[in-house]
Amino acid sequence: MSNIKGRGHCQTCQIRHLSIFAQLPVNRLAEIQGFQPSVVTYAVDETVYHQGDVSATAFTLRKGLVKLIKTLPNGRTQIVRVLRTGDLFGFDGFAGESYNHTAIPLSDIEVCRLPLGELMELKKQNPEIENTMMRRWIQHLREAEDMMLELGAKKAAERLASFLIRWCENSNGGWSPLPLSRGEIGELLGLTIETVSRFLSDWKRQGFINEQRGSIQIEDIAGLRKAACSSGSC
Repeated sequence: MSNIKGRGHCQTCQIRHLSIFAQLPVNRLAEIQGFQPSVVTYAVDETVYHQGDVSATAFTLRKGLVKLIKTLPNGRTQIVRVLRTGDLFGFDGFAGESYNHTAIPLSDIEVCRLPLGELMELKKQNPEIENTMMRRWIQHLREAEDMMLELGAKKAAERLASFLIRWCENSNGGWSPLPLSRGEIGELLGLTIETVSRFLSDWKRQGFINEQRGSIQIEDIAGLRKAACSSGSC
């Protein structure tokens, strides 16, 4: 069950460089200390908000992983994005829209809960916030375009290999937490669970990757690219 941990303090926040206040000078941060978002924790599989709910609050992900799910009229669901530390989500209310997806934690998470009404006023007074948010939205749009390209132009092995390489890019050859099940990876990439399982098993047997419950490691990125990817596709 969600739990309010306390109030956020933007001046001392460890992920301020990833937040919408990243470009705001420290002296300006002191001027907006009346704005103190709630820090809220959610357990794994608990819903942060549902698709269609009124969007009155936005969020910054402080810790953990979140999947965004779109539900079709026939009841089928599709994972459209996986969020990581520092990502912003739930800003649909700025356009007068309800939430366009459901947000569900893949692990225990911690978020800053940002009231949109107060953010509206802060944006008017601080163009740096508007600028940071615009950059983030452009980044998210590009990521969505890249995903469309992958789903439409890449073969199954290329999609999966590209996903793993991106996911582990900051691990320096170490283990990376991956709480997505094989079915969820398939849902995200437009692949069947059988296809995901087959490739992962083959690549593990060939020594390209290693996996254990909830974590994955790329042991031979060059070999993985050579085995799975066309020229320059991963």
